Amino acid sequence: MKIVLVVFFFTVQSSYLNNSEVEATDDVFDTIQFLATDDGAWRIKTYATDQDVHVWSIGASPEEIVDLARQNTEKHYGDVLSEGYTIETSDGIDGLRRELRERGLSDTLEISKNGFMFWAPAGTDYRSRSAPRHEP
Repeated sequence: MKIVLVVFFFTVQSSYLNNSEVEATDDVFDTIQFLATDDGAWRIKTYATDQDVHVWSIGASPEEIVDLARQNTEKHYGDVLSEGYTIETSDGIDGLRRELRERGLSDTLEISKNGFMFWAPAGTDYRSRSAPRHEP
């Protein structure tokens, strides 16, 4: 299965529930992620303060996801971007974990029953803890 994961780290950590934002640390930061597999594509926003996650299904193919991710992220989050990674593999989840390790990142993936997954820092417990008021 082909997997494309684009992960952007932010210079802030925030709480959607408390509508708050503070400077990120080396270990605690928000992310925006885009994932495309043969089963679908998703946009994933993580809020580090609460370890909260919001997920939207989007209409994109593995071939389109990188350009979509860059354009969307620069438009909406350009002022808080820290670094970004584009990871592509045809070796499924094991290949994705290997590619993460090769970039010096934890290979922690939160995997849903609905087919999407997202990267999370080691030792965290990201779950949907709030509901977005509107789609991005």
